[in-house]
Amino acid sequence: MGMVHQKNILMAAFKSCGKPEKFDAELTRLFGSPFRSVSADPVAGESVRRKDWQPVASATPQKQCSQIEQRIVDVAVRDVLRIVHLIPKSSKVDWVPLLEGLTCRTSWSDVARQVQAFAGRPDRASGFFWSSALAATLGAWDKTRPTAAPRSSDIAAFPGSQSTVFKEVRHPRARSGNTVKTIKEVADPLAFNVAAETLAAALSRSSLPMREGRAVVAVIGSVTSADLWRHPAAVRYLLIPAIGILRRDFSGTFSLDSQSRLTEQIIEDELVQKWRARGVW
Repeated sequence: MGMVHQKNILMAAFKSCGKPEKFDAELTRLFGSPFRSVSADPVAGESVRRKDWQPVASATPQKQCSQIEQRIVDVAVRDVLRIVHLIPKSSKVDWVPLLEGLTCRTSWSDVARQVQAFAGRPDRASGFFWSSALAATLGAWDKTRPTAAPRSSDIAAFPGSQSTVFKEVRHPRARSGNTVKTIKEVADPLAFNVAAETLAAALSRSSLPMREGRAVVAVIGSVTSADLWRHPAAVRYLLIPAIGILRRDFSGTFSLDSQSRLTEQIIEDELVQKWRARGVW
């Protein structure tokens, strides 16, 4: 899903556009069905986000692992958007202006030009850049300036202060080679600083209470990642916080929740532990 489509679906969720059932149908088109099992094959009427699903009975163990990991993040981000859409408009006043600021609605071409001047032309890993910057923003907010929005210097410095690898695209079991890609816009300090300055400025203009501002950052960052399955920094600093905030503050429930494990624990068991074992969490 490209940046334009990401912005559109975020705007629709923030504005609660359309009836819930119509919005849910669009979520199914973009992310697949709201599965309640991490591994069960889709049945008639259900669809998967990724078109290379293989039946569990014939898939290799590695493929089965990939499909479980992918389903978890795809269903989770779908749930995040569904819950945001259901939040009454009166409870998310002024979310849209911050959305527009954090996604550079009127200035993206200028921001992209500045970034490209330092990092070069975008490549396949560039779709993870903005989400990585938002991950650093929320991480810095929680750690460096918990009582005020982070400054650009806080955001720019945060990735280098953590064990989580911000500059790499890698699925939970990736080791090296073609399965690991560098996000060059994150690796280049000058390019990353452009994002840090842009995001810090957007937050400084917002009148939202800190609790709501953090929620907006977490949701936007989760949705703008090109693929959470290959993005440990976004899962740690955006998706997991988004789920926690929506569950705690907005009574959100998630499709994969069960009596034995909530979605957060499923993410911990199936993704986080594998990234941690690789030393990138």
